[in-house]
Amino acid sequence: MKICGLRDPRHAAGASRAGADYIGVVFAGRVREVTAEEAGAVVAAFEGGTRAVGVFLDASPAEILRTRDAAGLHVAQLAGAEPPEVCDRLRDEGLGVWKGLRPTSSDTLVRAWDQYREAADAILVEGFSPRGPGGTGTAFPYEWLSELAREGCALALAGGLEAATVARAIRDARPDIVDVSSGVERAPGVKSLDLILEFLTAARGATNPAPRPASLPAEAR
Repeated sequence: MKICGLRDPRHAAGASRAGADYIGVVFAGRVREVTAEEAGAVVAAFEGGTRAVGVFLDASPAEILRTRDAAGLHVAQLAGAEPPEVCDRLRDEGLGVWKGLRPTSSDTLVRAWDQYREAADAILVEGFSPRGPGGTGTAFPYEWLSELAREGCALALAGGLEAATVARAIRDARPDIVDVSSGVERAPGVKSLDLILEFLTAARGATNPAPRPASLPAEAR
C-alpha cells in the first residue's frame, strides 16, 4: 500500500503507523511538489518499515541521486519518458525504481510493460489524463492487465482508487501494490488523515477478513 503526495510529517507518521508500506513525495512540479528538505522532514516522520518513494518527471539520474541522498529516498518513481537505461543506472546505484505508465490501449500497455519489466522493480499503471501523470484520479480498464507477463516485476495499481473502490480493484486487478493520492484528499494537494486511514483499512481488508481499524488522536488529523 502506498500513499503518495504527502507534504505534512504528521500525515506521514499517521500513515506509517497505520501500515503504509510506501509513502510518496513528489518532485514533479504539480500541486503536491516538495523540496528535498521538505521531503526529508516527511521521511523522518516514518515509523516501522515504511519506505520513501520520490516521484520524478524526466529528471536526470544525477539529480535523482542527489535528491535521494538529501531526502533519504528508497525508491525513485519515474513518471515521464525515461528510457530503460535510466532505470538501470539508478538501480546500479542501489536505488529501487518504479516506472510509471499511462496507457491509452491494451496494446500500448503490453509494449511498454515488455520494454521496462526487466529494468524496473515495479511498474505503476494508471489511467491516461491530458492533465499529466499522477494525482488525477484517472482509472483504466483492468482487463488490459490480463495480457501482461507479470513474472519478475511487481505491478503497482493507481488511478481512481479510494477507500470505496480499492477492495474491488485488488480483487479484479490483483496488483502487488495499490497507490493512492487524490483519493485521500479533501481538495487538490490537501490530504486528509481520516481518508488515508480509511483507505489503508479498506485495502488491508481486501486480503484480511478482520482488519484492525486504524485510529489516531484527533489533533493529528
